[in-house]
Amino acid sequence: MSDEPASLLLKRDREVFAAIADVLIPAAEGMPSATALGIEGEPMDHVLALRPELANDLLRGLRAAAGAPDGAAAAERLNREDPAAMGAIGLVASAAYYMQPQVWKLLGYPGQTHRPVRPEEEDDFRENDLLQPVIDRGPIYRPTPD
Repeated sequence: MSDEPASLLLKRDREVFAAIADVLIPAAEGMPSATALGIEGEPMDHVLALRPELANDLLRGLRAAAGAPDGAAAAERLNREDPAAMGAIGLVASAAYYMQPQVWKLLGYPGQTHRPVRPEEEDDFRENDLLQPVIDRGPIYRPTPD
């Protein structure tokens, strides 16, 4: 068996993922649905290659949801019974979706571009108390697991 997380995915896992992904990312306002872009294929594999630590939660959720009547029921049940698995499914779906050039084009996002900082911009974050709300709020963070 390969060490690649995508090699662990069965055809049924991809079908369940697609059903849930379309609930999370339906076609709307000119944007395609998750499955219209085929994110349950190579895009999902690409995300898992970049984030292999998501594979266990993802697989657990997909296999637990396999008996649900549809994607909405599967998502609701997972959200209630296994939020970590649902979180992994949502993260993989959204990452795979927003990595697609078609989505970038529809959003008007050109991708990462080289834009050197000009000297007059170097300290622009200090102007107009831009950081003051962050300073006033104080530190927030997610504790790391032990």
